[in-house]
Amino acid sequence: MKLHDLNEQQAKAALPRARIALLPLGAVEPHGDHLPLDTDNLLAERFCERLNAALGEDAITLPVVAYSQVWSLRGHAGAIDIGNGLLAELLASLARNMAAYGITTTAVINAHYGNFDAIKAAARQLREEGITLLSYSWAGMDSCVAALRQSAVAYPGYMHADEIETSLMLALAPDKVDMSKAREHYPAFPDDFRYRPVPWTAFSDYSVLGDPRLASAEKGEAFVTKALTTTLDSIRRIIREAP
Repeated sequence: MKLHDLNEQQAKAALPRARIALLPLGAVEPHGDHLPLDTDNLLAERFCERLNAALGEDAITLPVVAYSQVWSLRGHAGAIDIGNGLLAELLASLARNMAAYGITTTAVINAHYGNFDAIKAAARQLREEGITLLSYSWAGMDSCVAALRQSAVAYPGYMHADEIETSLMLALAPDKVDMSKAREHYPAFPDDFRYRPVPWTAFSDYSVLGDPRLASAEKGEAFVTKALTTTLDSIRRIIREAP
């Protein structure tokens, strides 16, 4: 259940029963003209809703953390960057709050790949305190993406407002997608992009990486189903093995 939907008495009853806290984590950043700045937050929240429904009383879902690390897109209209340090501190603080209720495992359901470093830093710090911070970012989805993708990859390891992310939105938040404004965009990445930090504004004036026109709700549902199965399997195993 969603913690923020409960009243005080309901929270008193629900918190002792929960075995894990789910923390949706997104970002505020541009995703082209066919998707909103809120895309990552919507994906994290709505994927969490499916996890929450499947886990029942074992899980309690926190409000989405909407602001995060978006250094790469800083300078593009609408991007809000709070940096790795502040984000890691925030994640650690939230996990400590849940541990104070006896819920010593928090699972970050992350829909923005730029958050990886902050999540890892927070998880390592919390481990020293006996608190577990898990991280799931479309876990297990790669094989399904490889089988269904029709468009070229803009850059290895990147997924942003492309066929894949737009398909996820069509499955989870179709009311927020305007496919009439979708257009392909393949910027020319610098040759040494993988080896040095380069903001996207240095080589592109548009935030899409790939061809969102090939997205579909059917592909998105397949991606979501695969990620949901993988994430649930992992969380349930961790819950079973917890003391």
